[in-house]
Amino acid sequence: MSASPYPSSDIIETAASWMARLWAEDASPEDKQACEYWRQQSPEHEQAWQVLISMSERFERLPKNAANSALLTSKQNSRRQFLQWVGIFIGSASVGFGIHKTDVWQQAMSDYSTGIGETREVHLSDGSHLQLNTDTAIDVVFNGKQRLIHLNQGEVFISTGHAAEFVNQPFIVMTAQGQIEALGTQFNVRQNANVTEVTVIQDRVLIHHAQQQLTLNAGERIRFNEHQLTETVTADPTITSWRQHKLVAEQMPVSQFINELSRYRSGILRCDDAVADLKVSGVFPLNDTDKALQQMAQALPVSIHSRTRYWVTIVPRETSL
Repeated sequence: MSASPYPSSDIIETAASWMARLWAEDASPEDKQACEYWRQQSPEHEQAWQVLISMSERFERLPKNAANSALLTSKQNSRRQFLQWVGIFIGSASVGFGIHKTDVWQQAMSDYSTGIGETREVHLSDGSHLQLNTDTAIDVVFNGKQRLIHLNQGEVFISTGHAAEFVNQPFIVMTAQGQIEALGTQFNVRQNANVTEVTVIQDRVLIHHAQQQLTLNAGERIRFNEHQLTETVTADPTITSWRQHKLVAEQMPVSQFINELSRYRSGILRCDDAVADLKVSGVFPLNDTDKALQQMAQALPVSIHSRTRYWVTIVPRETSL
């Protein structure tokens, strides 16, 4: 498996220090020359610098309410707030979270992203069509040698394009657990906390995992973590029903149903252990999770207990809290 595409937190921290110095009002030509020298010392230094430049540009384009409007009244304050934000995530990295592992960071800094309950369509220059599911963040790198999609979090459905100028450039999706190379295809990739799940709809993909390679054909699905690939299984044809904003359940345990629905809903959504193994079937709207919960409650002996709009528990119907 390839190394992380992100520089280490130590190098990011040094790059941020140089950036802070150059953004200071008393920055001198000597400071600029010294920074240039540091950037030229290694490719990792230059990569860290470019990452921060790109991130700062995106940060300044954020809506004011996404980054504390009181601090964005001037370009200098915007830059200061950005560097403070970098410092927070560097601090998180030092205790094991990692700069690139937090949802807020991914949402703000990725090339394309969606919020909770949102989907999005993206058309790329090679003719590829991407559909991003809820709470998803991706980066796109077309460098003349390959077409690379970094799936930082979430789920994406991909229909690869075949524009002539890209025909010799492999199309690869990278997750935290491995790489998926498209072989002229449609496929779905979902990255959970520690597991990647790939489903092929059309043609084939080639899974690159550690020192292994495996071809996955249309109608097949596979899951893998950092250490191992599971057995290939027949894909559930409803796996991509999210593209129509639907959750299709067939004898699905309530615990699983709640876990799936919670991906599209802010706040806490959980179920009592007493109802976790009840089975639910039906087609439920993902763009109206309240309605989906009501439909489930009508079909099963359960009740919906809401402390607030953002704290909902599914309990046995006879239970009152």
